[in-house]
Parts: sequence; C-alpha cells; structure tokens
Amino acid sequence: MRYFLYLIGLLFFISCSETATKSTPTPTELPPKAESTSATNSRALPRNANQITLPIKQQQKCKISGEILADNELWLKDQARLVCIRADSTTYDPAFGMSHRILEVYNTYNCSVDLKLTLPVNLSPDFPYFLADINYNNDSKIVAVKAAKTIYCLDLETKRMLPMLTPTFKSTRESVDASSGNIVRLELWEDFLIGYAQDRGTFVFDLSPKSGPKPVLPFAEYKLGDTRFNSLFLLASENKNSQAILPNYDWEEEVFSINPIFKTPIPISTDVQKSALDNQFLVLRQKDGKNALLVDMKVGENKTLPTELLDKTTKEILAWAKG
Repeated sequence: MRYFLYLIGLLFFISCSETATKSTPTPTELPPKAESTSATNSRALPRNANQITLPIKQQQKCKISGEILADNELWLKDQARLVCIRADSTTYDPAFGMSHRILEVYNTYNCSVDLKLTLPVNLSPDFPYFLADINYNNDSKIVAVKAAKTIYCLDLETKRMLPMLTPTFKSTRESVDASSGNIVRLELWEDFLIGYAQDRGTFVFDLSPKSGPKPVLPFAEYKLGDTRFNSLFLLASENKNSQAILPNYDWEEEVFSINPIFKTPIPISTDVQKSALDNQFLVLRQKDGKNALLVDMKVGENKTLPTELLDKTTKEILAWAKG
C-alpha cells in the first residue's frame, strides 16, 4: 500500500512539471508580436512605397542650326524651353543675304522642336527680328519679338501668336526721318510689355490674360523737346493697387530703365485735374486722400515731401516744389 501511494505521487509530480514547462517560454524564445495598425505597416503603404524615385532629367543647352545673332536666344528654364530667332538657306535672299526671321522653340529636356514659324519679311529681308531684351517674370508664358516698328508675341502655352502690336502714344508724334518709330528697346516686365521707339518715346502694353494684349496710355506726360517725352504710366497690380513707372532710355549709354516710382504698389487715386497732367510737377494722392506724393516729371523721380506737407493742398505742395 505504501509503494502504491508513492507511485501515484510520483506520477502527479511528473504531470505538473510537464504542464509548467509548456506554458513558460525558454530564454531563446520570444512571444509573438501584436500586428501593428500604424502607418508603418507594410500593408498600409502604397504599392510603390519601396520603389526608388528617379531624379528629374536635367535640361540641356540645345544646339541650334543655321545662323543666329547675339542675344537672339532665350533659355526659359522654368518653362523648360529655349526660344531663338535664326536664319538659314530657306530665308536667304539673293540681294540682301541672310534673313533672320525663323522663330523656333525647343524642349530643353530632349531638344525636340516644339514650334517653328517663319515670320514675314521685316520691312526688308536684311532687317532682323530680335527677342525682347529681358524677361523679368519667370512664370510668364509670353515671349516678345521685336520687328522694326511692330511687335509679335508668342504664347508658349497655347503655341500661338497674339495679334501684331503697334506702339501707341498719348499725343501726336512728329517724324524726323525714316528711322522715326523704330523700336530701339523692348522688355517684358511682369505682365507688361514696355519699350522705347525712336523719336516717339516709351510705350506700354498690358499682356495679362484677363486684359491683354492692349495698349496702356500714359497717365501723365511732360514734353522735354520736339521728339522727347517723359511719360508716367500707372500699372494695375494686385489688390487694386498701382505701380507708377517713368521709363527712360539713355542714348549715350544705350541703357533702358523701367524706373518704378514706388517701392511697392500702392492705392493711387486717379482723380487729378486734366490740366495738371502735362506739367513738370505732378501731385498724386493715395485713395484715402492722405499722404500726398510729388513726382518731378522732368527729372523722372519721386520727390520726398517734408512731413508737414503730406496733408497740405495741391496748390501748397506745388508752391513748395517750384520755390
């Protein structure tokens, strides 16, 4: 009987030891992890999450065939386009030689030709076309082309030419010789095309998608001589503000300046007597009627007024300016 009880106890001890061994992991085993529901779960990632993103293909300076004049190519990196005006055998004239009037647009990723146009003869086959000198707006889709007395504008987005533009002026201009009216300078500035014509003075076109293309006539103009004018233009900006510019061309230095009058566009009132728009001194006011501004049309700059004159009448400010 004693041996029988001993045998039963031994079997019970062995059974308990095996149960304990199965329920307790050994030091080399880890308990299973709970499945994650965070964004790092591979099943929560997009299919291409582990793919390598290839770098954007580098743009390149495309090789242009034919003959091209200095400054007659424009690389617009933000648009990935190279625009040029060139000449080749197709526009060669037996009497005048090369005729620079082939307008081409290249895709600078693969140098394929996006657009090719042959412009009409510019007064004479030996009169070349030229691209606008400077493009100040990297987002602009417009490229301006200067002929002798007219302007063409190419819309890169739609790949079409806008209607031909002819400079427009506020008052009658006299011609000195056959070169009078020749466009000496042409620049793109924001959404405005600004240029200078010989013996005519400066001109402006609005090329904004909503308004243009249309001419912008000077708000005020001061005659310096028979063929010399200083013209002040008010250019609309955002928030119904305006920037005033007094463009100037220096014939001796061959330098053209847009010459903005204000540091930033401001709300300018256009309520000015017509008789005051052709004088040397022009008084402008902000739309709130305060803070007068004095522009010297002869010098072409904004004159700083003493603080005590800012809220004075136009007559008082003009008296101070002349004195």
